[in-house]
Amino acid sequence: MPGNMPTRCVLGGYSNARNLKENIALHTTQFYADDRPKSKKRRKRWVDFVKLKRSKREPSKTSVIYSKHFIANDFVRRLDVSSEEQWTPMTPWLKRDDYGINVFPSIHASMIVEACKMWLTSLHDECLQTNV
Repeated sequence: MPGNMPTRCVLGGYSNARNLKENIALHTTQFYADDRPKSKKRRKRWVDFVKLKRSKREPSKTSVIYSKHFIANDFVRRLDVSSEEQWTPMTPWLKRDDYGINVFPSIHASMIVEACKMWLTSLHDECLQTNV
């Protein structure tokens, strides 16, 4: 990752460093300064997502969005196959079409927190059942 790239999500609340083993990546906001009509529409979806959480924040060319704001289906998972014995995870790429990235952030932190709470509750209930 370039030295001057931000390490915090433009939405706030995350300071995780890139961690490929845990599928944590930072993705720059897309279609910055691209005046083609299709680019403007796609960029607007990224900007609108940011503004849902931070209404006064306009993402810049270097703003990044944490990978947890995307659903699993938004990624193309890659592996480094340089060694037959060990497959090393590489940065998960966002899906693209002939025009560029064609997926959009869709999960806000509150949704992630709620999902974690539900998972922990489920895990707790399961532990109680097995210990009875």
